Amino acid sequence: MKNEKTISLPKGGIILETSIGGIQLGAPPETIKDSIGMNRDVPAIFIAPKNLFSFKKMANFIDIEFPCYYNFFFKERKITLFCTDEQKTVIQALMNECLFGPETMDLSEEYEGGIHHNAYPDMKKELEFFTYYPRLNRKMELSDLIDFIILKDNQPVVFQSVIFTLKKEMNIIHIQDGGDVAKLAWDIDFQESELKSGEDEEAFIPPDFGVTTLGASHGFDPKGKTSGFIFWINGSGILIDPPVDSATWLLEKNVDPGMIKSVILTHIHGDHDAGVMQKILLEGRVTLYTTPTVYKSFIKKISLLTGMLDVDVMELIDFAPVMVNKPINIYGAYFTFRYRLHSIPTIGFEVSFNGKSIVYTSDHLNDKRFFDKLLTDGYLTEGRYQEFLDFEWNKDLIIHEAGVPPLHTPIDVLLALPEQAKKNIKLVHTEKSRIPVDSGLEIPETGLSNSIILNVPHSVYGESVKILNTVTGLDIFDLTPFAKSPEFLSIARYQEYNKNDYIIRKGEMGKYFYIILAGHADILQNGQRKAILQAGAYFGEYSLLANAATSSDIIAATNMKVIAITKDDFLRFISNTEINAKLRKLADVRKNGSWQVLEANELLKKMTINQKNYLESLLEYTESIAGETIMEPAVTLEFGLIWKSGRGCILNENRETIHELNTGDFVGSPKFVFGHKAQNRYISIKEDSSYFRIEGESLYQFYGKNPRIHLLLRDNEDVLCTLKN
Repeated sequence: MKNEKTISLPKGGIILETSIGGIQLGAPPETIKDSIGMNRDVPAIFIAPKNLFSFKKMANFIDIEFPCYYNFFFKERKITLFCTDEQKTVIQALMNECLFGPETMDLSEEYEGGIHHNAYPDMKKELEFFTYYPRLNRKMELSDLIDFIILKDNQPVVFQSVIFTLKKEMNIIHIQDGGDVAKLAWDIDFQESELKSGEDEEAFIPPDFGVTTLGASHGFDPKGKTSGFIFWINGSGILIDPPVDSATWLLEKNVDPGMIKSVILTHIHGDHDAGVMQKILLEGRVTLYTTPTVYKSFIKKISLLTGMLDVDVMELIDFAPVMVNKPINIYGAYFTFRYRLHSIPTIGFEVSFNGKSIVYTSDHLNDKRFFDKLLTDGYLTEGRYQEFLDFEWNKDLIIHEAGVPPLHTPIDVLLALPEQAKKNIKLVHTEKSRIPVDSGLEIPETGLSNSIILNVPHSVYGESVKILNTVTGLDIFDLTPFAKSPEFLSIARYQEYNKNDYIIRKGEMGKYFYIILAGHADILQNGQRKAILQAGAYFGEYSLLANAATSSDIIAATNMKVIAITKDDFLRFISNTEINAKLRKLADVRKNGSWQVLEANELLKKMTINQKNYLESLLEYTESIAGETIMEPAVTLEFGLIWKSGRGCILNENRETIHELNTGDFVGSPKFVFGHKAQNRYISIKEDSSYFRIEGESLYQFYGKNPRIHLLLRDNEDVLCTLKN
């Protein structure tokens, strides 16, 4: 090979240098930014990996939208994609949906009054405008962007003097370039997004009304993150078009996932939807706000990528359909959604809260010159034309895209706006270099500390909403009767701590039950940090329930804001409720080392604090003596377990040892939990042992709340999931 070199790209994917140029295996989100940032030509030859989606990284492995766009629009060439027949079918359907929109659409139920609504669009006609490309002098087709070359097992394919051979049994792509040979792993598993502890992050207090910018750039900028936001209302967050790795970034920044339980998806281009499944897989179900048209496209896209049935994808989402031009209340603010002008169905919105308003355009070609042309040429109805002309320039904050024409708003349109209008505009989906100095326009800074806060009158209900949103995100309170909410609000009090303050001292009697709203704390034993308590965690319950002295010091690692409830109030509140039983059970399993056992499992230890709490609440500490058989073949898995100590063995149907259990080993593959396959294993106790048992129904519930773990393990052919690597 040329320079005999392979390059592992930072975002994933591998480039093999050859005599015909770079050949890239795999295409994770934003992959072209790696090549651009390395001053390399973006490859025009790609190989689809064995798996098109990674449940480990929670990302699309064949996100070739932007490689196609870059090569077609900037290089005036198409890409060549090597893949199997089955993969071609999937990728064709996927790309057609993302490039041209749904084959069929019926928007009548999305508009009040249906087709008689004054701004009802001829959406198919609008989208046709974007398919015409002057260089071709015709409508653009998928074949203009991609040439597919089919790989069949052990059948060499010659392409421009290079020979490609898929060897399925060996799981490799064999590539011969002259006398040089390379072997690339076909089932390449790109490195998981590492989650840092966030221990150095300061406390973040969500505003009553504001916006955090996660990214403000576009898919071709190697120095910037693609556009995405969190809108804050009454302290609760809504993810807007989250970029890739948004969920892990927020956890690193110590933002309680319970603060952000909803997502607004404007459309299904890869630079807008890449973080949605990551949020779901990492943290569980979300409420997804969008139109039925966009929702159907998203479900189709995820189903194609993952191989999941549509209904199984839908099970991961609480879909909240929105109607166009009809306000909907979300967390006390009113959102009004409208279809924008883009190459596929795309919504933007206005949100109003306590006298202030924000507009988010999403991708929208906001240019009267185009509106006039589209009206004259019959692409726009009169009502749509007027709707576009009536754009909301007078709002308190306008987050307006300024991407690359002709799909996006030209910068000259925004530069020509009155100075007063410019003062309220933040440009996104663009690079700073495109914004003239002293233009009056600016790009918002990213990050929590740079959140844009709109000063609104303090809501009399605001603090109550914040407290209840936090509490409802905790598994121990998920069955609390609504009627007890006023009682909880009456006993909950805010407390703040400065960095290095003692919250609890070892050996003292507990006085409070705590829930962390912002910041994080260290658990210390003998002066050594044992664990980190992050936003969304609760603590202090064991001492209150057992009426015992505390066993550890807990110190504020940052400035902190917590909810604190006195011992008497807390015990009275949980008396005669399931919370009492849950917490006592949780205290018991922790006393027996459940936390340490979870930390010994490479997958389980990466769960969020609330996911760990939930799993621990399902465990039963169990001891067995030598000679016992604790598991026998069954149609479904009657229980699972996480091994703690001692010597236990998994035996096959012939009672031959196939594995000796180690600390952290997890028995409970979903294939056997959900009845897809009868398990045929025995577990024999060779020496006195201990483990944490999970009843079958509880294991079923655990998988339901942790879709990533379920999907990672769904194809596991054996009952054992060691999860060591």
